[in-house]
Amino acid sequence: MVIGDSQKWADFFPEHLLPRILDVVLAAWEAMEKPAPDALETHISRRLRAAIKHAKDFKNLPFYVMREDIEDDFDTAEERGRKDLAFYPTNVAKAREEVYFAFECKRLNARVGGRVRSLAAEYVSDGMMRFVTGQYARFMRHGDMIGYVLDGHRERAVALVAANIRNRCTQLGMQSPGEMRPSSLRPKVSNIRETVHTNPQAFRLHHVFLVRSPK
Repeated sequence: MVIGDSQKWADFFPEHLLPRILDVVLAAWEAMEKPAPDALETHISRRLRAAIKHAKDFKNLPFYVMREDIEDDFDTAEERGRKDLAFYPTNVAKAREEVYFAFECKRLNARVGGRVRSLAAEYVSDGMMRFVTGQYARFMRHGDMIGYVLDGHRERAVALVAANIRNRCTQLGMQSPGEMRPSSLRPKVSNIRETVHTNPQAFRLHHVFLVRSPK
């Protein structure tokens, strides 16, 4: 379940700017050279961060963006993981490093060992669950998944992810049947979806599907 008291830090993060962050990510993806069907997540995310930094609209947003940013547990001094991408407000003191908008990035429909694998199960178990368990964004009310659709077939990728979410909706802290909905932030953008997790408090996980054109 989602862990932490989001009210503690909610006032420090400008949630009204979340739609613009999503716009910048989509624009950066459109501007960058698309990855190969067998490209690795870390390589794609590194190039995506560079494209975000060069995006015109990013320069007008009060954030800096980090890649592979370490998430520490301050009670145990253990490393909890590394956030693939994270937007930090520039007006929040570094001491409040719990305040951010994190992106966990996963490949979908990628070529692995010479064949295309959906990797939708991994998207849920190794991606979404990091937010649900409180490994990432445990004091926040929003998080984000990025799915790199490397064969260009977005609808197939979305359908397989949605099926895996429905199969694990209880573990994901979602009300049955565990639907992935149109985005509440950008409802007219078909590449962005949303899931709502309610244990013990409301948490919205946004899903951005970045598609490589099929060849």
